[in-house]
Formats: sequence, structure tokens, C-alpha cells
Amino acid sequence: MPSSGSSGRRAAQASAAPMDNDQEERDVFLTKVQARDLVEFGMIPEFVGRFPVVVPFHSLNVEMLVRILTEPKNALVPQYKALLGLDHVDLTFTEEAIKSIAKLAQERQTGARGLRAIIEQLLLDVMFEVPGSDVKGVHITDECVNGQCSPTYEKRKDVYPDEKNNDNTSKPEDENDKVRLTQ
Repeated sequence: MPSSGSSGRRAAQASAAPMDNDQEERDVFLTKVQARDLVEFGMIPEFVGRFPVVVPFHSLNVEMLVRILTEPKNALVPQYKALLGLDHVDLTFTEEAIKSIAKLAQERQTGARGLRAIIEQLLLDVMFEVPGSDVKGVHITDECVNGQCSPTYEKRKDVYPDEKNNDNTSKPEDENDKVRLTQ
């Protein structure tokens, strides 16, 4: 495929965003693939003949990965919010955090399937620490995604606010009562 400009311009474009250019070039070439190309690649002609249509897939960009994380009915972000919601914990992500997760998946070239692994790794400690604790909220920022800090935990206030007034009438007598009251 001949270049549209001088070799210097093409080299400057390639150094600016090499992965984007490679993916765009690959997508352009894949749109031109025909059944005979698959046979030349090494697939059995009888197998290729059973394909009613050959359709190329385009590479996912960051915006598409963000949409995959948030928009579908079974998207990953709402799934993890619901999972932590079972323990009455509010999970929040900044928009920058979601974009950072998508960028990380694109850098690793794992696509949409890699998003779950990234979120699992990010929330692993959170999912172990939250159940049975006094955490009522977890906030994820882009610094958390990039490994620069840990998620921010928001703690619940005292269960027994009258404890400071030495009013023992509202405080349960034993552990069994505490369990029943918090359920």
C-alpha cells in the first residue's frame, strides 16, 4: 500500500501512536480479505466454502471498551457494584478510572475479555476486606487503576450513637443480640 506522503511524515505518524496506526492498518487490510485469502493462508477449501460470508472485526478503541464496561445489561461495572451492594457497600468509579481500565486493556491487547481480569485484580483486596467490615463505600480512581494508590474506603459511623452518653439501655447485652441487630 503506497504511502500518501513522504517517508518522514509516515515515520513521524508511526512514532506518535504506533499501536493505533498498526491497528488501523490491520483493520484496513482485513476489510479486503476474501475466501481465497483464507485458503492461501492455509485453511482447508472445504471448510472455507462453508462460510456464507467473511466479515472482518475491527479493533476496539478506548471509547468502545468504556462502553463495554458500562452500557450493556450485564456490564462489568454494574456487576461489581451489585456484588458489593450485597454487603451494603457503595462501589464508585471515576470516569478517569474507567478510561484507565480501558486503556490498560488496550495496552495489553487483551480486548474486552481482558477487562474482567483487570477489574478482578483491582478489586481483589476490596472483595476480601469488605464483607463483615464497617465499610460503607469504596471509591476507585485512575491512580488506583495505575497502581499509584489503593482504593478509598468510607467507614460507617458508630452503630450505637448513645454509647458516648453512657446510655446502656440501647446497647445489646451479648454477642447474639449484636448479630440480630445488624442483620
